[in-house]
Amino acid sequence: MKHRHLIALALAAAILPAPVASGATERKVIGRSVDGRPIVSWHQGDPKGDFRVLVVGSVHGDERQGMRVVARLRQNLAGRGGPKGIGVWSVKTANPDGTALGTRRNARRIDLNRNFPFRWDGSLNGGYNSGPRPASEPETRAIMRLSRRVGFDLAVWFHQPWGRTLAPCDGQRRWAFLYARLSGLGTGGSCDHGRYPGSAVSWQHQATGTTAFVVELGPGLQPRAVINRHARAVIRLAKRMK
Repeated sequence: MKHRHLIALALAAAILPAPVASGATERKVIGRSVDGRPIVSWHQGDPKGDFRVLVVGSVHGDERQGMRVVARLRQNLAGRGGPKGIGVWSVKTANPDGTALGTRRNARRIDLNRNFPFRWDGSLNGGYNSGPRPASEPETRAIMRLSRRVGFDLAVWFHQPWGRTLAPCDGQRRWAFLYARLSGLGTGGSCDHGRYPGSAVSWQHQATGTTAFVVELGPGLQPRAVINRHARAVIRLAKRMK
C-alpha cells in the first residue's frame, strides 16, 4: 500500500508543472539592428507582476555606463527575485551597432533618440540626424513593439554625461525627482520643455501612458558604488509607485 502511494506521488509530481521562481529570467530577442545584431530583452522579477518596469542601459552607443547599471540590476534580480508584484524588463543596449562602434548613432548614422514618432522633426541633421521618417530604424521599432506589447508603468532610460534626471514637463517629474534622491543624484532633475523632438521617453509618455524619464549619469567611468545605487534605485522607485 505504501509502495502504491509513493508511485502516485511520483506520477503527480511528473504531471504538475514546476513552480516558477520569482528570480527566473526570460531572455528574448525583440528585434535586430541595421547590421543584424540582436536587441535582447530580459524579463525578471515577479512573472505575474502587475507593475511593469522597463530599463534601457544605452540608446547612444558612446554612453556605456547605463549598461553596467542594467548588468547589476539583472544580477540583483537573479539572486533575490525582486519584490512581489513587480516585473522588470531590461535592455542592455537598444543600439547594438552604435555600442559595437562606440558611436552615438546607429549604423545608418541616425540618432535613435530623435527617431521616435512623437514630435519627430525631419529637419534635424548632423549629430542629431532624426532619420528619413518617424520610426524609420529597426531599433526604434523594436522598442516600440515591446512597449506596446507589455504596457509599461515605468521606463527608465540611461544616458550620459549630465548627472541629472530629465522628464516631460508635467506631473511625472515628481517621480524623476524622487529617483534622483534615491540614487544620489540629488534634486538636480529638470524637465525637457519640448527640447528633444522624437525622443523615446516623450513617445512612451504620450503614446502608451508610461511614466518615462531619462537618467543622465555623470561623465566617464562611474564608481561601482554609483552603479549599485542606481540599480537599487530602480526597484526602490517601482515599490514607491506601485
